[in-house]
Amino acid sequence: MHMRSKLVGGVAVSVAAVALGATPASASVTFDAATGTGFVGKGDVQTALGYNNAALQKAVDAKSLAFTAKQPAVQSLTQAATQAGSQAGSQAATQAGSQSGTQSATQAVSQDLTCTFTNGSGTKTFHRDGERTGERTGTRAGSRTGSRDGSRDASREGTRTGSRTGTLSGTLGYDLDVDARKANQYTGFVLKGWKAAPTFEAGSAAPDWNAPAFGDWTFGDYGFGPWSFGDYAFGDYAFGDYTFAPVTAVAWGAWDAAPGENPDDCLRSSNADKITSFSNVITPGAITDGPVADGAVADGAVTPGSVTDGAVTEGALTYGTVAYGPINPTGPAKLFVNGKAL
Repeated sequence: MHMRSKLVGGVAVSVAAVALGATPASASVTFDAATGTGFVGKGDVQTALGYNNAALQKAVDAKSLAFTAKQPAVQSLTQAATQAGSQAGSQAATQAGSQSGTQSATQAVSQDLTCTFTNGSGTKTFHRDGERTGERTGTRAGSRTGSRDGSRDASREGTRTGSRTGTLSGTLGYDLDVDARKANQYTGFVLKGWKAAPTFEAGSAAPDWNAPAFGDWTFGDYGFGPWSFGDYAFGDYAFGDYTFAPVTAVAWGAWDAAPGENPDDCLRSSNADKITSFSNVITPGAITDGPVADGAVADGAVTPGSVTDGAVTEGALTYGTVAYGPINPTGPAKLFVNGKAL
């Protein structure tokens, strides 16, 4: 029997000139998807392609047979995520203040006038009451509470995991299985492994993602609005002494004098040589406090208190580049010859 050397599947093998027997071999297929090695019986190829012996021999001679395999698989995915957010907050505060005030008052005043004349008129006594005005200034301290509202931006980083389904596929190298003890016929094809690492092709379905797992929020500074204060709670005024109008400004009532007597007789300078004794006593009396006129309030420093953080409002999610992880088979591999399932 004449033998010739041929390239089959890229590998030089010896093939008998009459390689195919009259009867197809028994069906036999073994395959290890991890290594791409295995065996495909001649009859399995003929059944898949509908070839008789001659047609299969022709295909072998023409090197037109191609063995491929496909296997369902899933690929793990990870993806970085960034989420924006905002947080409302409020801040309490106290503010010191001071206020000036002016208080008016009236004071009772009495005048007792006594003089003794040398002309026989004797001693004259006069009395009258009057009133004068005055005022005093003071200050008082107080405090008030307030609050202000604000908001701040936030962001947090995280990742999500997912997976996508698809198919691992590749082309297999092979040799003819020649058994010299069977009249140099070959019984099938020895699969020698992947020609190149199988490639993964994702299916049409979108990846299946888990919810992102985030770290803590990172906040910026609060942007607070103006303070909103309540009324001051003031203590009592601390007043100085009253300053009263001079005696000359006293509003006097009528003299208490006997009929026909005139206090001016004691007071005229022309009568000075006729008077042996003279007494003119003005006595300040009780003070009657009047109303207090509040002045302007001088605001003091604001002492900020604690900030009460509100709820975080979650904003938009931004996803980064997908990182493609390991590919794991999910089912048995299928062998094909020239695109036909074995």
